Amino acid sequence: MSNAFKDMLAADRAIFLNVDEFGEQHTVEGKTIEAVLDDDIQNDSKYGEDIGLAAADLALYARDEDLPPRRPAGEALNINGKEYTIVSWRTDYGMAVVYLSHQISG
Repeated sequence: MSNAFKDMLAADRAIFLNVDEFGEQHTVEGKTIEAVLDDDIQNDSKYGEDIGLAAADLALYARDEDLPPRRPAGEALNINGKEYTIVSWRTDYGMAVVYLSHQISG
């Protein structure tokens, strides 16, 4: 991948996560980061069902380096003081997308 393309991706990521644009301050595992939380992932389209994420309630978009080490599906992730279950976690070009479901306690 060329340096120019990497620079463009980094610039796009910075704009997307900027708190003056789309990003917000969120606390993930006790660390405050700039991220985007999308709780409308299944209402926009059938995207969640198309990729087998019917159980996902929320998508977290953040810089990979701002998050704790990647965790497998089924493990917990604390966001803003609430525990969520990881449905899937992928990283593309430094941007992590973590699909989450609300944990139900008995």
